Amino acid sequence: MKNIFALLSLLALAILAFKPADDKTVSNLSDENGWVELINGKDLTGWKATENPATWSVTDGLFQADGKRSHLFYEGEHLKDGFKNFELEVQVKTFKLANTGIYFHTKYQETGWPNSGLEIQVNNTHIGEGDYVELKKTASLYGVRNLYKTFGQDGEWMTIKARVESNRVQVWLNGLKTVDYLQPEKTFKTVPRLGKGTFCLQGHDTLSKMQYKSFRVRRLPDDARSNAVAPVLGAWHDSLVVLQGRQFAFIDLNPKTTLSAKELADYFYTTGINVSMVKSPAAAKELATGKNLPLFTGIKVTATNQAMAKASAADYIVGESTDVKTAQALLKGKKINIWSDKGRTLTTATAAELLDLAKQNNIAIEIDNVSKSPSVEIIKMAKAKGCKFTFAGLVPASNMQKSMYVMKVLKEANLSYKDLYIPKW
Repeated sequence: MKNIFALLSLLALAILAFKPADDKTVSNLSDENGWVELINGKDLTGWKATENPATWSVTDGLFQADGKRSHLFYEGEHLKDGFKNFELEVQVKTFKLANTGIYFHTKYQETGWPNSGLEIQVNNTHIGEGDYVELKKTASLYGVRNLYKTFGQDGEWMTIKARVESNRVQVWLNGLKTVDYLQPEKTFKTVPRLGKGTFCLQGHDTLSKMQYKSFRVRRLPDDARSNAVAPVLGAWHDSLVVLQGRQFAFIDLNPKTTLSAKELADYFYTTGINVSMVKSPAAAKELATGKNLPLFTGIKVTATNQAMAKASAADYIVGESTDVKTAQALLKGKKINIWSDKGRTLTTATAAELLDLAKQNNIAIEIDNVSKSPSVEIIKMAKAKGCKFTFAGLVPASNMQKSMYVMKVLKEANLSYKDLYIPKW
């Protein structure tokens, strides 16, 4: 009898403790550390789709977008009065040509692109629509801190993490820190401001198929402070922000500096200027020190050592010439992607031949912000021939404080964002 009572007692405890394996309501997907899962694996409960709701579905427990433009706004039980300071962890997979985004501090709107909040871009291979070319890559803080190098892969699960705390936004892609943005006290009206609101997932267009497996968020206190102050960079940075909003990609692909890989990355976080780590062919192995940083990599050659450069060792190769002869050798050598005219050989007398060689071999022309070369006249000639351009002399900030030649050139030579070369684009 005692054994029967013991058995019944154990059975009763088992029944009380039992929960169905598929009982995955949102409330049950929170943990003791404050993390809450907003994707329940069964349906779109807690989320509201706009414009073309059929774009969104739940497939094998995953949120999937595949169709016309539609934004999926979170309106579930954990929204309360909105999210201000928080940590976020999202698992997303994109397919070829897909473009999506993770909005925060936004609010529901029936149609169009969300006009409030900020967006973490998710785009590895999207090419844009119509005449528009989309350059901003996965884990950019869209329009605020743009990343022009692809660090994610279509067809693979990517983990995007973010931490938003008062005036600071940090973003990571698969452990790689891509954004560390400090919002200044004052910004242009076109620059989105941090605030408070909900989250939104983007179904961008009919070419954009993507899946979301997990969307975890943990609130931080609304009064939390980052204890970090945005640096005052000056008028040059104000101009850069405006031009960046017009799609111009500011990348220093041939920095004249002794900064370390970490210091180059910090410069990118601070200014939004993408930066490259550049080495000679003999020192190419040193590029590995920037492997876990959001940097481009380049190999710098001359006419005499260009044969040593291996294209597979970096994102691009830049060749520096000192006279017409070495310029011709580099432009004909079929090794370089960028030509840096250190000998100031690009004159009205030599430009026709040299620029034709550059165009024929798809070699971009370097615009040096420090030496203020080539001249605007030569750049106009190069543009007329269909040449592309790159920037140098944007690092460190003192160079930009002394010279805004690159911005002058953009205006006076009437360059568009499509005239700029981006490695591996």
